Order: sequence, then structure tokens, then C-alpha cells
Amino acid sequence: MQKKVIVIIGAGVAGLSAGIYAEQHGFHAVLLEKNPSVGGMCTGWYRNGYYIDGCVHWLTGTKEGTYLNEMWKNLDVFKGQDDLLYLPSWGSYEYQGQKVTLWADTYRAEKEWKELSPVDSKMIHKFFKMVRDFTTIELPLDLPLSLIPIHRKLKLGFDVLKVWPSYLRTMSMSCEEFANKFKSPVIRFALNKCQPGEGNLFSMLYSYATIVNGDGGVPRGGSKPMVERMKDKFINLGGTLKLNANVESIIIEKDTAKGVILSNGENIRGDAVVSCLDVNYTLKKLLRDQYRLPSFEKRFKNPKLNVSPSCVLLSFSVREDSNISTPYSFDVEPFDVGGISINHITVRNYSYDKTFTRNGRTVMTVLIDQSTKEYPFWRELAKEKEAYHAYKNNIGKAVKERIEKHFAILKDDIELLDIATPHTLNRYVNTSNGVYMSFFFLKKGGMYAHSGLLKGLKNFYLSGQWLQGPGGLPIAMTQGKFAIQRICKKEKLSFAFSPSLKKKKA
Repeated sequence: MQKKVIVIIGAGVAGLSAGIYAEQHGFHAVLLEKNPSVGGMCTGWYRNGYYIDGCVHWLTGTKEGTYLNEMWKNLDVFKGQDDLLYLPSWGSYEYQGQKVTLWADTYRAEKEWKELSPVDSKMIHKFFKMVRDFTTIELPLDLPLSLIPIHRKLKLGFDVLKVWPSYLRTMSMSCEEFANKFKSPVIRFALNKCQPGEGNLFSMLYSYATIVNGDGGVPRGGSKPMVERMKDKFINLGGTLKLNANVESIIIEKDTAKGVILSNGENIRGDAVVSCLDVNYTLKKLLRDQYRLPSFEKRFKNPKLNVSPSCVLLSFSVREDSNISTPYSFDVEPFDVGGISINHITVRNYSYDKTFTRNGRTVMTVLIDQSTKEYPFWRELAKEKEAYHAYKNNIGKAVKERIEKHFAILKDDIELLDIATPHTLNRYVNTSNGVYMSFFFLKKGGMYAHSGLLKGLKNFYLSGQWLQGPGGLPIAMTQGKFAIQRICKKEKLSFAFSPSLKKKKA
């Protein structure tokens, strides 16, 4: 029988995941990517001979025996523990000469923090107890919410009930509110800076808990090799990949998606269309604003309330033997970026992975927080090319000076390699407001999830990290799979969770 064709727009992690699962379940997938390489936001690039990673700091799902672990292995992101690296901490934070570290060993961290600030002992214990509480919860990311069987929902409810006080307290509290309960200035600094941008306490604790739980390793080589392995698996399964294939619009006949039209005029027909792009871009650009999704439109129309994270990412080369732990955050003389005052710098030293080293030197990056609220500044600045590049250079100079001042070993021995901005992100992956993840969990925004289906449009599926907050690589990967699960359900086909877990069926 002739295979049904699924046209997938966007070869990021969601698109590659959808493509692989489509091929594994009897469909033929045509994967379209506007750039000359796959990966989308999960990418890396070279400058002056150095490899710069633009995405992975840690990957949730590296712990053996978890659902996410099996899914990542099914996609060839890694084969086993030998393909992963584990860092000893989630970062060190220095403020006014004092330092604390979020060790993966929480008992070590708790002991050190209490020795530093005995007056905060009770709050310190409460903090690390909540972190340990969240290591016991595995979110059900193997199935869409609508397809989770009742016994799994009951088990999840029981697991959450065991840590309910921590869960309830943290979902309605910001990191800043929690940090202010401590007397120690350096602890307040650490708890405010360990999570980029805004967000609630739950998301910060859950992220730290993955490191504590051994579920937050880093694939060797970082982002680029990771997505290249996914690409190779997709092609080896028989999938068709078209690079430099920019989708201009979606073909719709009688309220049914029939394929896409590329910028060069080529028509690619299919039995279903999956868009793994920014939801706002898909609705406004590809679907010509013909189909409404009020829940998302409301969020996109109010970017100050529904905040998403963006950044300025600076990359440097430094001595491999500089012995700067990673990540390492410290307070600095304030400077302006995107109209907001920046009073700290977090450096990430990649000497732990030889992929990033060259001739005794390695890559060090600095991620400066920006968000949807600052994007109008970057959008206007980018219209004047010379002013845009001059502004970037000034940021590079300001950051370099502050790093050299703080780390004497780097004085006159640090080279600026590259600067990426929110405008870069928008240009590269068509992401609204130049952001790299979906909406933060904020007090008023709350958690959300969407089925990816549009009322009134058949055979069309939204996918990607925007469909479930707060986004990120695991959400992108699972949402790509979810799209194929929904198509299988529509076609009345069984869906195997993964080849290594054939007994688990959707």
C-alpha cells in the first residue's frame, strides 16, 4: 500500500521527532527546513575555528528508566550514559565576595549554606527539602494529556499529593519573593539569578531537581551533534529532508490542509500537515490569520503580562586551564542592555567537553537576560545596520571588561568570538519577539497546554514547545511525538511508545 504523506514544517527538535515517529509508524514524512541545516533553536555554529553551542546547558531526561530517557534514545540523541556528561553543580553564585553553590549533592550544599548563614538555617532546610521533594515526580510526557489512561492520572495525582504543600507554595510564588525571605545577601542573589529571566519558584526548583536527580546530563558535543544524529536517523528510516525550503503558506481546500507552498513556488502535497514553528507565526503568516486560537492570541497580544525569555548570547575564547567553574555568576557594575540595567554576569565555561577546546583554549559564553518586553528595542535597532552592530560591539566591550576585572587570570587573554541577539533569534527561526522558549510560569499567566488542533481546519496539527509551558527541548520533542500520536489515533493505528518499550502503547 502507498504510504500516506505527512508534511512537517520546521526541522527543529519537534520536527525531527515528528518525522522519526511518523516513519516508524508507517507514514512517509517530508520535513521542510528554511535554513541550510537542521536543529532550529537547538543549534551551534563556528567562529574563528571554535564551536559555539547555542542551546543545551543540560538536558532533562538523561536518567535511565524514565520515559523521557527512552524517548531521547529512540531518537538517537544518545545511546547510553557514555554519551553524556554530568556537571557537579547547577552553578556557583558570588556576591560581594561571598559565594554559594547549588551542588548536585543537596546535602553538601545545605551544609555549606547553613555554615555561611546560620540565621537562615530554617529557610535553607526548607529550600533543599522542596528540591528533594521534586526529584520524586516524573511528569507524564510520554502521552498527550487527553490520551493518558485513568490509572496513570491517578498515580500522578498521588505522587503530587505527597509533595502537595511544596507544589502549592511554589506555583504561586516568584523566585524573588522566595529569595527575599533569606537574610543572606548572597543566598538572595543566587536564588534570583539561578533561573534566567522571570518565572515562578516551581520551575526553578524543578530544573534544579533534575540536576540533583541525575536527570540533567549534557550530551557530549552539545546541540549540533545531537540534532545531526536525529537527522541521520530520520533519513535512514526513509524520510525526505528538504533544506533551504522556506514555507510561504499552507494549501487549504474545503477547510482541509492539503500541503504547503514554498517561497520558490513549489507545491508539496500531503495527507496531513504538521507545523512545528512558533504558533503566532503559523497562525498569522502561514495560515493568513484565517483560523483563530483565542487562548494563544490573548497571550501574544499582551507580551508584558505573558513573558517569554530571550537573550543576548556572547561567546569568548579563554584559556582551557583558567579553572573557572561553570556556570559562575557574579555581581558587576551595572550596564544597559536593551533598555534594562544588568547588574550580574553568568559565565559558562565549556572546558568540560573537548568538543569546545582548541589549541589550549576553550569557549566561554555569557547569556544576558532579555524578554518579550525588550524586543521592541531590538526590532527598531536592527533597522539601522550600523547602529545595531555598534551597539552589539559596545555590549561585548562592557562584558569583556567586567570579566577581566573579576577574573585576574583572564586579563588581556580573552577574545570575543560572537554576539547573538533577540533579532538573531527572530531572523533565524521566525520566533515571535525573538524568544528562545515559550511563556514563563508567572502568577497571573499560569500553566497551560494545548492539543495542537485548530477548530475548523482538518488534517492540520500544531506542534512544538509553544503547546505546553514553559517549553524547552523535552517539550519540543514530546510535542513532535504527540502530533503523530494524534494522527495515528485519527487513522485508527496503534502507536508504540518506543521500540525499546513495545509493551507501552498509546
